[in-house]
Amino acid sequence: METWSVDQVCGWLVEKNLGELVHRFQEEEVSGAALLALNDRMVQQLVKKIGHQAVLMDLIKKYKQKSQELKSPGETAPVMQAERNVRHILARNKALQWTKSYVLPEFPYDVKCMLAEHKCPDHSMRIRIIEFLQVDMTKYLEGSLYPTTQQYNDVVNALLQAHPFLDEDGCGFFLWKRALKDRFKYVRRPIEDDEQVMRNKCKFGHRRGQTRKSLADIRFDEIKIVQIKEEAVCLDSEVDEHINWFQQEYVKTEKDWREIDKRMSQTLEIRRKLIGGRTPLKDILKMFPFLQCPYQLFREFQLLTRTDIYKKTRHILESYSENILASLSLVDNPINIALQEKMKHHTDEDTLKYMKMTATCLLLPEAFGEDSSLFVVVNDKVQVSTPVLEVKNPFNMDVCEFSLYLEKERLTKVDDCVTALAALIASFHVFGIECPRRLSQTLNFLETLIFDAHSPYSPSMKEKEKEVGFQHPVT
Repeated sequence: METWSVDQVCGWLVEKNLGELVHRFQEEEVSGAALLALNDRMVQQLVKKIGHQAVLMDLIKKYKQKSQELKSPGETAPVMQAERNVRHILARNKALQWTKSYVLPEFPYDVKCMLAEHKCPDHSMRIRIIEFLQVDMTKYLEGSLYPTTQQYNDVVNALLQAHPFLDEDGCGFFLWKRALKDRFKYVRRPIEDDEQVMRNKCKFGHRRGQTRKSLADIRFDEIKIVQIKEEAVCLDSEVDEHINWFQQEYVKTEKDWREIDKRMSQTLEIRRKLIGGRTPLKDILKMFPFLQCPYQLFREFQLLTRTDIYKKTRHILESYSENILASLSLVDNPINIALQEKMKHHTDEDTLKYMKMTATCLLLPEAFGEDSSLFVVVNDKVQVSTPVLEVKNPFNMDVCEFSLYLEKERLTKVDDCVTALAALIASFHVFGIECPRRLSQTLNFLETLIFDAHSPYSPSMKEKEKEVGFQHPVT
């Protein structure tokens, strides 16, 4: 079993009636050696169902016992130990071929201070560490955004060996590796159609399951963008230069955000004409890729409405979470029940407050008796074309993920519930998308508070507000 590949481990799971775990083991790339190294905490991270956890640990334990029994009693311990040492040295030398010349990057001063004091990093500090590791790996790999599994493992091992306290309860390896892989996915996603990326894919390899675009397809996309520019509105050379600059700047690791803000302001009018002329959103995002960034989405909203949507959204969630979650229509909701169970394991006030705000994002449409699947999708596949949030593991602070989808494709990935909800509301305004009828009361309520306006609520909506105990703040 020690020499099994990931596929062999998955075959063994199927043989032992644990086929449900195959996808998870493939995602985490658990080989035979990694399988035998799993401890209780790691199994809890990998496997959700308690029954499967117990069966898996029992199978591993029995295999180890059987391996011990098969050893001949007459074998001398020194010889066996020497053989194991030789195999270990050979395997380690092979694994360290890539890392011999790899050194952790020079972190910023505040990160170095945190690491020197052996403090457990908070969420924002984790992101900074991961970003520096990703940038450093990209430079080391000569621009490739497709590290191998071994390279991911080696970098995370280097980090944990240099700073052992980051290996939280023995699960740090999986958490840091997943975060690093997600960072590369985030960097790759906006530029997957870029010509340079296509060349890199041919040079450095290609991920399974993806289809390559031919050069003819890439050229067709370029021609299509030019046609859109010419047909939608007559663009002068200056606007054309802005669009080309956006496309080149978007693929850079270090971006000039001040210049981006300036150019986005200068091209606001042309974007409004394109959106007003019903130009396909996919083509607009190719010309103005920074609209996929939450910060630019919020800034675009502010240019149009003179309103700080992030600040307003945070105020709404902080002010109304308690009343919404306490409403009679939501008391027995499975999400609310799950929230109450999760809260029993936490005492930190900020954590509890954030969990309540997250639950409010998930349950707000149901408070108005509307279709929540048009607003947020939890641990499921997005089925609607209008803007919608996708949330995975909503109450697990370490692995919770928020994403904004538009036309069934992920537009952006965000870090928290406030940013996610603000991005959802902003996308309807920025991209000129009509609100679904089965979500009108929910968005009407949010927009009323965001714009500090009195909305012509329907009687049913007033009744709902009274039921959940909404109290509008006095201004």
